[in-house]
Amino acid sequence: MGRVTGSTEILIVGAGGHGREVAHVLRARRAAGLDAPRLLGFLDDATVDPALLAPFAPHLGGVEDGLARYPGADVVGGVADGRIRARLVGDRAAPPPLLHPLADVGADVALGRGTVICSHVSMTTHITAGVHVHVSRGAAIGHDAVLGDHVSIMPLASVSGNVRLGARAFVGTGALIRQGVTVGEDAVIGMGAVVLHDVPPGVTVVGAPARVLE
Repeated sequence: MGRVTGSTEILIVGAGGHGREVAHVLRARRAAGLDAPRLLGFLDDATVDPALLAPFAPHLGGVEDGLARYPGADVVGGVADGRIRARLVGDRAAPPPLLHPLADVGADVALGRGTVICSHVSMTTHITAGVHVHVSRGAAIGHDAVLGDHVSIMPLASVSGNVRLGARAFVGTGALIRQGVTVGEDAVIGMGAVVLHDVPPGVTVVGAPARVLE
């Protein structure tokens, strides 16, 4: 496991659309007068369009080289797939959770380091999320849910109360998960899927009602 340093500077690993949405959360916090670490820039091994990054911060080069050049900066994952995010951020130090000012997060919700909560997310009461969890725009998480490390919940998904999402599980846009369901580690819930029963680790489910994709 990594460590929390409280650094005032961060790097976003991943310079695609998801990484820019993480940067948007930082910018929204600053615009609202809330504390936010300073974004040094993006790290990505792929070809990057600098014009898309210009509103936020520059591309600072590849991941391995960039992490070596900025050893004191905290790191936030900027990719939507939690399995890739876990590999990229490793055990590097991460900042406290980053919450968009328009997110509705209950006072008794516990969020791990490096977690990103986007705009118009609703997380009600007694919810626990591990490290580097990403909850995207307009998603709803019900009471007593438990989200494992590196879980990804995409826009407008609805996770009902008492749901358990295993580490690196991915919940697609607009998916619905019934109360009390357990989703295993590395499982993928497809876009718009309606999940009524437990999902085993490592499988992909799609459809309404959701079924395992062979």
